[in-house]
Amino acid sequence: MEIEEIASRFAEGLPAVDAATSHISANRRTGEVYLPGVKTLAEYKFVDELVEWWKINHGSDFNPPNEIDTGIPYPGIPRAKCDLILSTDGSTMPKPEWSIEVKHIALVGNNGKNNDFGVAKILSPYLKDRSLIHDIRRLRDHGVGKRKAVVGYCFDYDKESCKEAEILHPDQKSVVENLIEVCLKNDPVNGTYGVQPLIKYADEIFQGEKLVKPIVTRKFEGAWRHPCGGSGTIFAWEII
Repeated sequence: MEIEEIASRFAEGLPAVDAATSHISANRRTGEVYLPGVKTLAEYKFVDELVEWWKINHGSDFNPPNEIDTGIPYPGIPRAKCDLILSTDGSTMPKPEWSIEVKHIALVGNNGKNNDFGVAKILSPYLKDRSLIHDIRRLRDHGVGKRKAVVGYCFDYDKESCKEAEILHPDQKSVVENLIEVCLKNDPVNGTYGVQPLIKYADEIFQGEKLVKPIVTRKFEGAWRHPCGGSGTIFAWEII
């Protein structure tokens, strides 16, 4: 299986997980209970539920059968675990075909207000931020897969998506108003606020450092359990 196909499975599976999940997350610091949906699922929980969807709906992808797993320890790094491993080419542990790290880039929070951590979560050079570039280097140096990749997902917004959020979530008026305010601050005309400019910049940096092959992107839509959900982008890099 190629990285393009993996990204397509994420794009297909994300709305399905969004519709089916019964998990409710909460803020670790304040205890605030979040609205349901992929928008607020922790990355590890999203990956767990995506894997279950994948096995049910595209189980024939895997060779050996069901050769997909989550939370695999990195050799020689205490407490560090890789988000996802899978094989479609007959490879088995301890050397699966793919080892993959997964990142959710959130442009706004559960309340629709601005989230300032997206740039750091992709590009920060500091270990404390556990950024995508940190994942790339850790996979490159310690990943167990014959091939290695990072996959990210992000909800994107514009005036039309905000209107749809108002219609679908009339009981979450303040959240949608916050979202609209953030979008118009970014783009006063069209309210466009998406991950594309950030991942384009990241792609130039990662390729310039000779860390990855060119970026792969896929669109998803219909993930409306949360008012700050809807449509978005899957983005992925295979690591050199």
